[in-house]
Amino acid sequence: MVSLEKLSMIGTSGFTLSSEEKSALSVAVLSRKQSEGFKDSLKFWGRVTGRDGDYLVAVAYTPAYPFPIKKFFYCATMKPEAVLAQMPDLTDEYATLAAGLVSQPFQGDPSLVIDIAGKEDEPPPEPVDGEEPVEPERFREHHRLAFAVSLIERDVAIIPRGAYLVDASHQVVENKGYAGLTYEAAGSLRSYYHMRPPSSARAQAALEKPGIVRATDFLDPIAADKPEGAWSLAFDPTHTTAILRSFYWPGYFFYATVGAGDYGGAYVGNGQPNVDIQFML
Repeated sequence: MVSLEKLSMIGTSGFTLSSEEKSALSVAVLSRKQSEGFKDSLKFWGRVTGRDGDYLVAVAYTPAYPFPIKKFFYCATMKPEAVLAQMPDLTDEYATLAAGLVSQPFQGDPSLVIDIAGKEDEPPPEPVDGEEPVEPERFREHHRLAFAVSLIERDVAIIPRGAYLVDASHQVVENKGYAGLTYEAAGSLRSYYHMRPPSSARAQAALEKPGIVRATDFLDPIAADKPEGAWSLAFDPTHTTAILRSFYWPGYFFYATVGAGDYGGAYVGNGQPNVDIQFML
């Protein structure tokens, strides 16, 4: 994720927002910040492209125990006004349905009803006297979008070593004193970690133990990702910024400025993973 003010830092990825999109999204972000009570945490997450329109996605990280809560919002470019709507929660049934469509392209209409072959819609409940009939919930494209974003976030949302820490209340919070990586550290995959609840037993144990927790102990390193070679790491031409790209989720771009606390990332793609990655490496 990256603030709108820092979008120029991901320009080398070939992605940018038009001036109209950036202006409209800035207003939408400000409105959502005010309604949700966010401070500076609501940032640009990326763009999921579709056939008839795209989705601009934003995310907010809220401190919580034991790991920050991630809240996602989106707006559809095919809509006349840029309004950030909250991503819908997914039931187990809808997550399963979305998983079966992960290779299908998006259309760009969040309200589009998706019919599943062999699945019949439930009949609407009988209306109570004096009340309007309630339309049953349907599986729509915004459910697919929420599922795709959750997969991408799990796999490629990363932070440099030391950017987050475990505070006195044992919450994972942003390190306000983070001053960046050295040139040598920035050029090593071992300096970058997944921004998600740890999955390895070692990291889980470190997060749960009392007392001081080292910044390298409580998160999963991307260097351990499989298959080996799933990440590309290089420096920009000035050798002042390290750049990472994901081969499994083409379109994810991350930068970290050497010797400074400036870092961020964004995803711009069709929401489909590169399932052939093992044959390409």
